[in-house]
Amino acid sequence: MIQKVQDSWEEQNWKIYKERYGIERTAKMPDYKHIEIVDSRVGMPTAKVMASNGKWIFLHSSVDPIKEAQKNASTVSTEPGKFIIVYGFALGYLVEALLEIVDKKNLLFIIEPDYDLFCAVMASRDLRHLLGNENIYILVADSISRVNNTFFTIYNEVKYNQIIMTGLLGHQTVYSDFYQQSMKSVKDIVNSKVINIATMMKIGPNLIANSLLNLSVYCRNPGISSLFNQLKDLPVIIVAAGPSLNKNIHLLKEAKGRAAIFAVGTAVKALNKWGIEPDFIFSVDPQRLNYDLHFKGANTAGAVLVSEIQSHPMIFENHQGPIFVSGHMPIINWFGDSIERKGLIESGGSVANNAFVVAHKMGANPIILVGQDLAYARDGHTHATGTNYENNKYTGGKNQDYFDVKANDGGKILTDRAFYQFLHFFETWIEKYPECKYINATEGGAFIQGTTLMKLQEVLDQYCQEPIEIQEMIKTAQDSFCAPNKEQILEKLELRLIDTRGTIAEANKALKHLMQLEKACDNRQGKKMQQHLKAVSKIYEKFEKDQQIREIAEWFVQKELYGVFARTHEAERSETDEYSHAIADYSLYYRKIIEAAKSLADLIQQSMDKFRRKIDNDC
Repeated sequence: MIQKVQDSWEEQNWKIYKERYGIERTAKMPDYKHIEIVDSRVGMPTAKVMASNGKWIFLHSSVDPIKEAQKNASTVSTEPGKFIIVYGFALGYLVEALLEIVDKKNLLFIIEPDYDLFCAVMASRDLRHLLGNENIYILVADSISRVNNTFFTIYNEVKYNQIIMTGLLGHQTVYSDFYQQSMKSVKDIVNSKVINIATMMKIGPNLIANSLLNLSVYCRNPGISSLFNQLKDLPVIIVAAGPSLNKNIHLLKEAKGRAAIFAVGTAVKALNKWGIEPDFIFSVDPQRLNYDLHFKGANTAGAVLVSEIQSHPMIFENHQGPIFVSGHMPIINWFGDSIERKGLIESGGSVANNAFVVAHKMGANPIILVGQDLAYARDGHTHATGTNYENNKYTGGKNQDYFDVKANDGGKILTDRAFYQFLHFFETWIEKYPECKYINATEGGAFIQGTTLMKLQEVLDQYCQEPIEIQEMIKTAQDSFCAPNKEQILEKLELRLIDTRGTIAEANKALKHLMQLEKACDNRQGKKMQQHLKAVSKIYEKFEKDQQIREIAEWFVQKELYGVFARTHEAERSETDEYSHAIADYSLYYRKIIEAAKSLADLIQQSMDKFRRKIDNDC
């Protein structure tokens, strides 16, 4: 039994914990059978926990836990700009030691996987200085999803330039499985955020530009949600363009009419080459290159296009068959209930992820993957023959961006950060929805946890023998669709155009004050400095609270603002930063907001013109 110290700390600790985290102590009584809080040789309490093999493991030193913590903390990098993850809180000694030496602007993110242990510790010491500290975040959770959600929310990839991992060795031993899962989860999220930043820097402006230019077609076509549950317990084959598609693409002719064939845009020309017409083609990428390489010149007339609102307008304009739209870019919020929700398709960044989710939401079972390598072929090829990337090869070696993962053939195979993000999405989805049968008939590439490996011919023989009628399903969904009132959409666009012009005026005003502020600083005119600082601060606060302005910044000037905010965080950690640098940073911020707002105003006007032309054509 636990040797619980009877004192007043328990109630006070829980009070501070609730104030800091908004979490009440659960009514359920903790189980202390596997925990003991005992005195160390120097008199300070220490903790030991029973491992799964029945052995007791000390989480802190049985001799001097404070001295041990100080020694362990001394090995941790403590310079400014670090996000420090500590696995295991226990009695808090390591966290205390770290607080003594780390920079005050660093954050300590603590993962404590044992709620019973946490309860025991709350009754054993005065922890108020740790529980209420704003530089510490203590997550008590035995759920990986909670680690995922909390870390994703708290970790700021711009503010922190490095992640440091440390913790209690006893925790890593007793709670080893959760430790491995937590660290993998953290790495996956960091990887995802790094890729997302790079993606937004590259294509952010295209996302909003295409969404506005596609608004008319988005309103005039049914959403993918009208097809949800329409393929209940029917087989769907998702065709991606990985190099292993060469091995079994010819077999897909047998599947036509006996399974719904979903093709990503990259695979369409390869399928054309074999005379295979997919039932659905998926598009997500907003870049013009996506249209030029994969859709231009391809035969898609007999297929349904399922496209996100941000896809390049040329893809919509040149598709001759039925169109179902999806996606919920922030601009849709401008219109409230004027535009019905078209259907949200979760994704890990790959169009194959989107097709996979749609298959699941349409009720498909089994869901069959083909050409979904998520890795490089043994000879370095990235894509199948017949695609525009058929000659692309990677011939470099392994490094932090290129690494081995488990292969479908049981060995190892080379992948990269982007492929790994897509792979992680598949595995997370399958774990969340295990009731469906997922078959990987890729016959090469990376292993996807939760899938059953089969040859495509075996899949066709076992699951794809009965005819499937798709055209009637499509026609029913189209016939039941009712387009929204176009005049209401135009009214909303007009209001947003007025708001955008107001943003330009406010940003210009801020720039004038910044110029005057710089002159006042140079001339040491304290009163004028305060006057202009106050004016600039007022505008900045308004911008920070304005959702529209935040959207403009995120959409159009991600790269520039990333640089400004990264330098601002560096300045916060520096004792030598000059006011002129700050003025230059925020002058750049407002100039880019003006530039972006002008681009947005032009796009809104183009969108309105498209709607008016459509109204005129309908009359």
